[in-house]
Amino acid sequence: MLRWQFQRCGGQSGQSRKRSLSSPHKTEVSTFSMTEEDTLDAREASLEEDVLGIGENIVDNLPENSQRKLKRKKKRKSSEEGKKKWEDSDDEQAKEFDTVTPSWAGAFDDEKSDDSDDETLKAHSYHSTGVSTNLLSSSFNFKRVTDGNKEEPSKASLRTVEFHPKATVLLTGGPDNTVRLFAVDGSKNRKIHSLFLERTPVFCTHFSRGGSEVIIGSKHKSFYVYDLEGSNGITFRPKVKGLEVTAMSKFVVSPDERFIAFLGTYGHIHLFSQKSKELIETLKMNDSVKSVSFSKDGKLMYSFGSEGLVYVWDMDTRDCIHRFYDGGCIDGSCVAASPDNSYVVCGSKSGIVTVYDRENALSSRHPTPVKHIKNLTTICSGALFNSQSEILALRSKAVEKAIRLVHFPSLSVLPNFPEQFDHDMKMILSLDFSPSSGYLALGNNKGRCLLYRLQHYNKY
Repeated sequence: MLRWQFQRCGGQSGQSRKRSLSSPHKTEVSTFSMTEEDTLDAREASLEEDVLGIGENIVDNLPENSQRKLKRKKKRKSSEEGKKKWEDSDDEQAKEFDTVTPSWAGAFDDEKSDDSDDETLKAHSYHSTGVSTNLLSSSFNFKRVTDGNKEEPSKASLRTVEFHPKATVLLTGGPDNTVRLFAVDGSKNRKIHSLFLERTPVFCTHFSRGGSEVIIGSKHKSFYVYDLEGSNGITFRPKVKGLEVTAMSKFVVSPDERFIAFLGTYGHIHLFSQKSKELIETLKMNDSVKSVSFSKDGKLMYSFGSEGLVYVWDMDTRDCIHRFYDGGCIDGSCVAASPDNSYVVCGSKSGIVTVYDRENALSSRHPTPVKHIKNLTTICSGALFNSQSEILALRSKAVEKAIRLVHFPSLSVLPNFPEQFDHDMKMILSLDFSPSSGYLALGNNKGRCLLYRLQHYNKY
């Protein structure tokens, strides 16, 4: 720049330069000089760009560095080609079902959709191909997969585990005051969300209203409602004055989305509306209530007490329409009805589980048992059928690995579950089957949710 100005000035005589400096047009000369400099700057920038490249990429555009980048690209491509392009069917990382992580923003009401049943199942991430054959009583094929809550185990015992009825999602809860949701794929089981409730140990949870809500029970005389679908978030439901209950820690929801049945004291069963969460009516047994179970259509409710008497309630009229005795029961602990309405099962504190034919039980005060199952030696803490009514899961929270799977209709205990060397089970405090029995989830006293793939069933 300085050299160019010197050459222009050098063409003038010294006297001429003096006249220019003293000229009244000094400002115009200065302006003209700045314009010329700007023009030269633009030319030099253009020349620099053509020779060396643009701005920060100068070094990368040099010939030597361009060759290095090309070599790195080739090396990366060859390494990607070296990766295996297949996965073995027994690979733990292989996904067996079409899975989805729900956003909870969409509606769960299938009746509003014009899709076919198969299309609806696919939309909710079910694997809808294939038909399941009858389960054999002689063998039971299963596979232990990644823990359902491996990404974030409970910091205390796992008091509740439950599969979402319409999506591949698992719900867990425990005394660490936290409810967690996981996207189940059998491999990574990523955590979707967690909800912390201050000073509220989680003792019981259930999906409600088709999976759009979660009801949460604790040691208090109140409960919480967690809205998964709308914008209500977590809602506190205060205690109802005069309610015969020490804690809202044990309840069951009806499959027809009408009732929430809370177990109270002195034989009281408090029925709340799933829709409004208001108390509808209180039913009363003659002895303390230990367990309730609904029929698949929600028309009947079975309640079982400490004296071994089963009450059958008509949920349309909410009247007790029948009672029958569980013969030989010392202290009743749990009751369960099969989804196909064929059986009613009663568990006792002694560990003996009695199976009744439903029609016989509803027509007699002292029905003849179909079978006594004596494989548990401590209290039967829970009984649950899978959706096909082919497997009855029995558990006891008193000792480790106290779980048995009973095959129906042969009523034989499956011999190879639990495995002899499965030391991770510990004490089973909760269990659940996935909607089509593809998975079995067990919650133990160490805060882990053990997940088993039941290979007989080809649906989630």
